[in-house]
Amino acid sequence: MATPSRLFLDTNVYIIGAQDTHSPEAEILRWAGWGESEPAPVEVVASPELFDQIARVARRLRHKDWSGELIGRIWRYLRVHVVVLDPVELARLEASSRIPREDASIYLTAHAGQTDCFVSSNHELVRALLTTVGDFECLTPEQFVTKYLR
Repeated sequence: MATPSRLFLDTNVYIIGAQDTHSPEAEILRWAGWGESEPAPVEVVASPELFDQIARVARRLRHKDWSGELIGRIWRYLRVHVVVLDPVELARLEASSRIPREDASIYLTAHAGQTDCFVSSNHELVRALLTTVGDFECLTPEQFVTKYLR
């Protein structure tokens, strides 16, 4: 089975992967090029909204310098495909009940970036996406590692 060429990694994948080097999230980041001299052939989809979430969570868990370090490592080590979200489409999605409101920008980033696979430790979000959208494959980090990296 061919690995996805365009991947969306949710905020929790970056945070957990950076904190726990033995986690499935860290394994995915290393596979994508995190800490390597050459980025992997996979692109990771991102948006300003995703970077904002990463920065907020990292600041809350540690401090603002760590949030900047994480975002810097994403730009340095990964092949990033950035999308800009349409505010009208985002507002429409937030108003609907298809996706939990707090996850609308995350879903829209993956959708607009034409991702092949969405990876998140948020089991409820993965379950919601599996039942409401069919745009891309949705997996937890453990499922992704088992399916594509082992």
